Amino acid sequence: MRLSELRAASSFRLALFFVAVFGSASLVFAATVFTMTSRFLSGNPDERMRAQAASYDSQSRAQAEKQLDQHSEADLSGRRPFGLFDERGHWLAGNLKSLPHPLPPLEQFFETRVDNEQEHTIYRSILHRLPNGNLIVVSRNIEELQRFRNEFLEATLMGLVLMLILGVTGGVAIGVGSIRRLDRVIVAIERITRGDLSGRLPSRGTNDDIDRLVRVVNSMLDQIERLMGEVKGVCDSIAHDLRTPLTRLLGALERANRRNLPAAERSAEIAAAIGEVHMMLRTFAALLRISEVEDGARRASFAEVDLADIAADAVEYYEPAAEARDIALTFERKPGDQASGSAIQGDADLLFEALGNLIDNAIKFTPDGGRIAVELLDGPALSVRDTGCGISAAERESVMLRFQRGKRVQHTAGSGLGLPLVAAVARLHGMAVNIPPTRTGCRIDMTPAFETTASTRLNQGNSGEGKVAADRLEIKGLSAVQSA
Repeated sequence: MRLSELRAASSFRLALFFVAVFGSASLVFAATVFTMTSRFLSGNPDERMRAQAASYDSQSRAQAEKQLDQHSEADLSGRRPFGLFDERGHWLAGNLKSLPHPLPPLEQFFETRVDNEQEHTIYRSILHRLPNGNLIVVSRNIEELQRFRNEFLEATLMGLVLMLILGVTGGVAIGVGSIRRLDRVIVAIERITRGDLSGRLPSRGTNDDIDRLVRVVNSMLDQIERLMGEVKGVCDSIAHDLRTPLTRLLGALERANRRNLPAAERSAEIAAAIGEVHMMLRTFAALLRISEVEDGARRASFAEVDLADIAADAVEYYEPAAEARDIALTFERKPGDQASGSAIQGDADLLFEALGNLIDNAIKFTPDGGRIAVELLDGPALSVRDTGCGISAAERESVMLRFQRGKRVQHTAGSGLGLPLVAAVARLHGMAVNIPPTRTGCRIDMTPAFETTASTRLNQGNSGEGKVAADRLEIKGLSAVQSA
């Protein structure tokens, strides 16, 4: 790892920034504590020294000399040297024998350092002039105070150095870890860009910011892989499924082109060719419809719709087709559900189209005399149950892909685009299509997808109420054509 990469790492720079901020804050705190403590330790003794010097103003020279001699006898260690001097600076009494040179200002504290073979001491003193003109010096030993200051400054300096070392070390560790983690992500991205769509970004499982981003990107890659697989499958399926009708179309046109073919047979061949073209056009129209829904442009027209009303309209529309085959088509709603509980943000026409495909499939694959039940469930959710041939467990995922049909219905006309359209409409509305296992028949549910990404929430939040562009009757006709 190069040093330039470490310096450029945002985590390393952020760690250094916090080291500087907390170091500055610690330095200000230490300076404040040091100043206040020093002021407290020296403030009260200074006032007492000033008062002691002023106490000699009312005494005669003899009284002052006597009191200073008594003080000298009591202060044998010289911790508090006092001295009395005449106007010329000659010593008169006390255990302080000489005035400092040059003479300090009167009534101001000053410090004197004594460094010789006998002692190394610092004194804090004040020079006071008595009314008779004599000078008196009152002092005290501040060696302990100075030692406290030195030790406090050393401890503060050591703490700052230690914090700087730990901060820089921690910043380097965080920066190196971040760079290595990003390197693994970059390697995974490069592998994916080279065509390995099965690859995913590595995650540590700590649910931090990068893990959240990785989870969203991996979800996007899942969607891309699914779409790419569907595109490949669609291309293969189109080439496979259209080859037969194109072959039939070519054969019909060649037969119609024969000169000796009777007019009636030629008209029949042309009609068959036209039928094949219509069938292919319907297939391509269904593919374009799925692409339109998956594009998400219809989300801009979302408004509050009632699933109960949509389900009731769909059942009413398909009742004649069910009655023609003696199939009982019913709409059931759980007792106690209120209208507000079935309201969602969505496109009424698309939801009607999706539910219509499910009902049309159920009618197509349910034997005469069977039953179809459309239910409104909590969530809100929709469910379509029938007593038809059903879908095997092995085919429940494959039938959601375009042009994929169950083996039991291969003999029935259809293009295998109905359920993919339903799934596309469901995804657009934040729902999922599920095929739960059943003992008999088939059941298909459209339930809310509880795993909603941030982008879906933003898109749903930005969706406004718009005017419905498509007419429901046109969609009713289209849904029947596109059924699987």
